[in-house]
Amino acid sequence: MDHFQYLIVLVCCLAVTAPLEFLGARAYRQPVRLARSVLPVAAVFLVWDAIAIAARVWTYNPRYVTGARLPFHIPVEELLFFLVVPVCGILAYGCVQALTSRLHGWLTGPATGRGRLRARREAQRASR
Repeated sequence: MDHFQYLIVLVCCLAVTAPLEFLGARAYRQPVRLARSVLPVAAVFLVWDAIAIAARVWTYNPRYVTGARLPFHIPVEELLFFLVVPVCGILAYGCVQALTSRLHGWLTGPATGRGRLRARREAQRASR
């Protein structure tokens, strides 16, 4: 079971952040945009890892990885890490943007320019 710990953590990251899509993140609904955001950065870090592994600066404990390797001795889990973690970050950021936008809309209200809270307070004052 130890050999799957890295993969299990990555799956848990995706499982925890997946519901954010339904709260307005919209990352999975735009796959081309998501790929354009994640893949170039992943490529840079894979090259970085390959150099560090070749120089023996960076290693992976064989106990916690499956043993499946990409070229240049990069564990497949490392590639998945460079894909999963940015996707989770984009989901979180998109969700915060969506919720902030909704909150702003709720506070400022429709085209009147006055917020619902302000309008409610004014209505309460007027009824006194």
